[in-house]
Amino acid sequence: MDSTHKLPFRKVLTAIFYVLLGLLIVAMGVGYFGLKPLLTKRIQTAVLNSTDHLYHLSFRDIQYDIMSGNAYVLDVTMMADSTLYDSLKTAKRMPDNIYQGKVKEINLTGLRLWTIFTSEKLELNSINITNPIIEVTHEKQPYNSFKTALSPYQIISKFVKSFSVNKVTFNNINFTYKKSTNPKNAYPSRLENLDLEVSNLLISAESEKDSSRFYYTKECIFRLERLSFPTRDSLNTLKVNTINFSTRTRSLSIDNIVLQPRYKPMIYGNHTRGDDRIGLVCKKLNFENIDMKKMFEDKKIYADILKVNQGNVTVFTDTRDFNTPQKANYRPFPHQSFKDLPAKFYIKQMKLRNFNITYSEYNPETDLVGNVKFNHITGTFSNLTNDTIPLTENPHCLVFLKAKLMNKADMYLKFNFNVAAPKGDFTCSGKVYNMRMDCVNHVIKSLAMAKADDGFVKEFSFNVKGNKYGLKGSSILRYTDLKVSFFKNKDDDKTLKKRKFLSFIANTFVIKDSNPTRKKPLRVAVINYRRVPEKAFFYTMWKALVEGLKGSVL
Repeated sequence: MDSTHKLPFRKVLTAIFYVLLGLLIVAMGVGYFGLKPLLTKRIQTAVLNSTDHLYHLSFRDIQYDIMSGNAYVLDVTMMADSTLYDSLKTAKRMPDNIYQGKVKEINLTGLRLWTIFTSEKLELNSINITNPIIEVTHEKQPYNSFKTALSPYQIISKFVKSFSVNKVTFNNINFTYKKSTNPKNAYPSRLENLDLEVSNLLISAESEKDSSRFYYTKECIFRLERLSFPTRDSLNTLKVNTINFSTRTRSLSIDNIVLQPRYKPMIYGNHTRGDDRIGLVCKKLNFENIDMKKMFEDKKIYADILKVNQGNVTVFTDTRDFNTPQKANYRPFPHQSFKDLPAKFYIKQMKLRNFNITYSEYNPETDLVGNVKFNHITGTFSNLTNDTIPLTENPHCLVFLKAKLMNKADMYLKFNFNVAAPKGDFTCSGKVYNMRMDCVNHVIKSLAMAKADDGFVKEFSFNVKGNKYGLKGSSILRYTDLKVSFFKNKDDDKTLKKRKFLSFIANTFVIKDSNPTRKKPLRVAVINYRRVPEKAFFYTMWKALVEGLKGSVL
């Protein structure tokens, strides 16, 4: 799927409706005339007359079995006559959208001639459409804003009183939408491998007023499978196994989402000159109680709940010196990037369940990678929005998370993101309880050439306020019995050798073995971290908290 522009579902539905309308004319031609020699001419004339002579319909063959009520139409093509564009524009009858399409095979079942003759109703059991290729070219005509388009019922009422189908299935739709305003810079949006199932389609005078129906149907189910497309920088690939959407349940589910970096960590750093490498695997996303009007008319996703279940996020930071000149602009934080997304969202509550995040940092001095792991993350995001009106009413996204740090210690985090703030303002507070200090030896040995020989953390708490320029706040580390060893690189290779004398001096005179110490008051560390402009949110938070940890023990 190529999604360089938004592709609203309403445009897909509108295009599909016109395909159905063409099938309706074909079916009525079969029902009324029945004779193949006359059929082609009558159907083509009907299409020309009903579309202001803009569209031509052709097909290779058509068959109808009067006993079974089944009909087959092969190699159907509907093309627009481009020579009429200028004359239609002059007459102010040119539509905003031009539809063209091809269908390999159409199978209609339950087409009864006597129903059409006796009641002037066209009723079918099913329509199955195989491999349709639909192309929509959009060019807004200013005069169309001042007139009301004919409804589907107004169109079919020229032929029959009503049109109904129990089930309509489109298999493997190939849909293209493009704008013709500036053809040189027009990047079409495409949907491939799209399946659509429509249940209980009824176009009649009564169904127009039936509020329980969506676009004349009881339910539309969209299904997309095996999507894969590169990000804009071509450094990552986004893959999705299936997308399912139902208009009846007002739910949208996305299964098995993968954001896969193109290169391995160190090679990725060479290509990006130190940008973070982020990988994602998520088992399921599920939007509940979607606002249908917002989705189809305003092209926005408004939902009561978004459930995000079972996933892993990996963040790799390469701290090598790439001699990159200082960037004029600060790299946006996640809530700033979310605000600038072209697609607009308003999710009342997002529920996160059973996630793992691994933050890894490469230290070129030791040639080692330190990993900080946050396991079994659960929590909620409230007021998750990037749309103008909701942000005006309440710009704050509140996040509450619970996790296991290094799969050992209980951890609680609270964020307050001001999504509307131009500087990316946010606050964060958190607590970590009951952890042996040697649980983080892998991290501090890789990144700081040190390790904890002994020590126990009773509680680490922090409270910071930040924006794109940095973080300020305070932290408290309650701990006992801290003993630390320091290391250096051997001369012949990059293996680490213990610095015994330095370790003795540090433990005796520099490092405080507990907090509070004896009868002295609890020490509070000050955090005042100035952000590196090109570094991302994870790196910035981690470095600010490390500053607080150092302030507690030194």
